[in-house]
Amino acid sequence: MGACIACCIYLCWDAFLRAAKVRDAPWSRQEEYRRLPLACIGGPFFSIGCFWIGWTARVRPRDYNQTSRSFLTSKQADIHWIVPILGGLPWGIGYLLLFMSLMNYLVDSYEIYSASALAASTCTRSLLGAVLPFATTPMYNTLGVAWSCSLLGLLTLAMCIIPFAFIRYGDRIRANSNFCQELAENKRDAETREVGASAQEEKV
Repeated sequence: MGACIACCIYLCWDAFLRAAKVRDAPWSRQEEYRRLPLACIGGPFFSIGCFWIGWTARVRPRDYNQTSRSFLTSKQADIHWIVPILGGLPWGIGYLLLFMSLMNYLVDSYEIYSASALAASTCTRSLLGAVLPFATTPMYNTLGVAWSCSLLGLLTLAMCIIPFAFIRYGDRIRANSNFCQELAENKRDAETREVGASAQEEKV
């Protein structure tokens, strides 16, 4: 459900962005302003979802088995089961907004090299996805559900500043990057050749 809401938000933003491009709004020509605002919205939603799930998915202390260090099934939970399930709404909204925003940002930023950028991103994400689960069992056994989810929530909350930082300093970062400057020069050369070819066709 959260992912469906995120898709609706994305479609609304895409329509707003298309209208801005028609007006030739200056911000619509900058990669950070085209893609990262959705990440700025999605980050806090993701963090809220982590805290929501962590602090509502609780059972009574007597339902915790100290020997096996695991929670026992019980109907005597402190909070109704639907409450942590509803925490998936902000989590799903945040996850999908972040994913779509950052993937599109990579495509816009690296242009003809976007396939390589997406491949590197996918490999990194897959490696982390394969390694990090080894830490989940010790973490949840040591900290418990609430504080483990809170730790994840705090980490994601700290990283929420990243898209804001790119919006503020992204143009300066690209200006100081040799790769980005080479990419921009290649784009200008391609546009110049295209204009020259069009002019030659008109003469013919």
